[in-house]
Formats: sequence, C-alpha cells, structure tokens
Amino acid sequence: MKKFSLFVAAAAVAFGFAACQPKGPSTFSLTVTVSDQGVESPVGLPDSYTVTLTNTSTMASTELETENGEVVFEGLVAGVYDVNASATLVEGGSTFIFSGSSKSVSVLADAEAAVSIAFSKSSALIFKEIYYCGAPGDSYYFRDQFYEIYNQSDATVYADGLCIAETFYANWDFSLFYEWDIANPSDYVFAQTIWQIKGSGTDYPIAPGESIVIAQWAVDHRREDLSKGMSQVDLSGAEFEAVIEESTLWNGIVLTDNAAINMEKTVNSTGYNMPQWLTSVSGSSYVIFNPSTPLKNDEFILASNVENTVAAREIAIADILDAVQAGSDETRASTLGLPTVLDAGFQYLGASYLGKSIARKKTGETEDGRPIFQDTNNTTNDFEIFDTPQVRRYDVGVPSWNNWIK
Repeated sequence: MKKFSLFVAAAAVAFGFAACQPKGPSTFSLTVTVSDQGVESPVGLPDSYTVTLTNTSTMASTELETENGEVVFEGLVAGVYDVNASATLVEGGSTFIFSGSSKSVSVLADAEAAVSIAFSKSSALIFKEIYYCGAPGDSYYFRDQFYEIYNQSDATVYADGLCIAETFYANWDFSLFYEWDIANPSDYVFAQTIWQIKGSGTDYPIAPGESIVIAQWAVDHRREDLSKGMSQVDLSGAEFEAVIEESTLWNGIVLTDNAAINMEKTVNSTGYNMPQWLTSVSGSSYVIFNPSTPLKNDEFILASNVENTVAAREIAIADILDAVQAGSDETRASTLGLPTVLDAGFQYLGASYLGKSIARKKTGETEDGRPIFQDTNNTTNDFEIFDTPQVRRYDVGVPSWNNWIK
C-alpha cells in the first residue's frame, strides 16, 4: 500500500565529523488510518481526506492527504498529538461534511492512530463569529459577549424559533462528566438554559449573505461608564438580545431594555433566574438548533451519577444546525462535550479577558459577492482568532427589518 510520508532529511558533511557530533533528539512516525466504513450519504464518499496533525504542547500543525485511507507523518518529536480528518462534497447547493478525530495520541515511539468518519450536512445557518472572553485590561467586563449567525445558503431562511444554548455536561472543574438518565444519551447534547427567538414563522427573514447578531446586552459597550472604555464592541445594532427585564446590577450598572428584540428564556433548569444570559469567559460548547418538538421547561433529565440533583434539557443532535467548541487555553481540549459528528476540533484564546474573538475563515465569494466561510465541522480548522471582535466582519448583510442599526 502506497503511503504519503512527511520527512526531514539531514546530510553529514563528513563521516568523521558527523560521528563525533552529539545526537539530536529522537524522532518517530505516526501512521493514521482513516475509515469511513459504514458511512452512508446521499452523495457517496470522498476519494480522500485531509488529515491534520497538531502537537498539543506547541500547537504546531501539519496536513497530509490520505491515499488508500492512510497517511504517515514522520520526523515527529515525542509528545501528544490531536488528529483530525475531514473532507467535503458539494452537490445541489448543499455541502456534505465528513469528519472525525482521535484526540491525545501519545507518540513516544513509532505509533498508530485510527480515525472513524461521521457524516453530516452543512446547514444554511452557521456561527460566523463568537466573542466570549470579555474585555481586556482590569475592567473584567463581560457584558459585551455576542454570537453572530450567518446565512451561507442560496435561499432565505427564518430566524423564528431558532434556539441557542451553551451545552452542559460536567461539573465546574471538569472532574466529573455527567451520565444522563435517558435512553440513547449519545443521540443528544444537554443544556441547562436555552434561549429562543420567538415569532410567527416568517417574522425574521435572513437573506443569503446576511447575518443576525445575538447580544448578551445590545448597547454600545465602548462607554467609559461600562467597560472603562476597554471594550471595542458596539452591539447597539444587534438584532436580538438575551435580556428578560430591566434591572440594576450589583455594580450599579442599569441593565436597560433596548431596540434589539428580546429573546425568551424557554428553558431554565438551574433553579435560579438571571435577568440576562451570561456565558463563561473561559469558553464553552455552543449550539444553535431548531427543535423538532416544543421545548418543555419541566420534567428535566437528571444526572444519574451524582447524589445531588443535577437537571438539564436534552437537545436532539438531529435538530442541531451548527456547533462550536471554544476555550480559554489548550487544557480545555479534553473537557469539551460535543460529539465528533458536531465538532471534531476546538479553538482557544489563551486566557480570559483578552478582548479577542474567534471567527470563521473566509474562503471565497459567490458570483454576486457574498462571502463564503469554511465549514467542515471542525472548529480547529474552521475558525481563526482575531485581536478585536467585529460585528459583521467582511461587510456581510444586515436584515431588512433591522431599522434601528446606525
């Protein structure tokens, strides 16, 4: 079987000279086998896969293309590596995604790794940019978080009924991963809080190339009285905000209701109420979905491996449109809770309160000038880090019904 190899060759100037030189560090090879056996898709299977190998300590990465389902990486220093494999097929205006991963592969000698491929279809709506880490400096300001969702398809879709959630799968220090008391738990992800855009079904059209912005709080956060002027984010033109009611926060900031349309906290299994949606400044796993059945705010699913009551709402994987895993640093890679079919990778910023965001890589434009963004269901490959968050980066469109944006 023919194999692609990545190698480093060194030539000795003279045998006698080389013989007395100290030996360099040992290097090893890693053979990766990619299997799509049993995968069924309406468009067939890819001829090859792009395999990305990432050193989890240095985050240096390299790519090879499979031949006959295999690649060989050579010249590797000892360490721990993440392996991701992906391919896409496009037919009839839809993108079909094939992806898989093998995490934390130890290479201390010549080693092998296997990656199993899962299949999914790219949705019209995708996360375009996510800002979660908070403003830089000593302001410790995080009310400027936002989530931008983009219509990558060629057809108008509607935001009515769309839900967004931060998944819930472990305790606060990730020392315990919950086991949920439900049949076929692998068919679901779980969340304690779910926010939903209400509407009749056609109230909020999103045309091709347009995006909507979900703000934690839809104001201009650059104000001195809010972030000490440290935030670079103006969310006064956001379409939606996750605010329930006006209230005064512990630090005296008045949480106002704004022009943005209020989302509804449809599900809350936490046992306490907050006037708005706060997500972790350390990042998390995020999903957007259209529920196939009405969401219930009772009869929650309980964790079976804890003594105290831990409750959540199940979200069918089949309902999920897009998912992204993000964190504060590389140590979070082993604590993110999405299955590979939703996201085979993750992105991180290095710390909290840096004022940075993650955004999809732009790969091109349509004939009429609409941006095209990479979507392989692998956040490691699909997203890049920006030093400054920017709403509607690359001049994407604004929905026609947003008449309050400046």
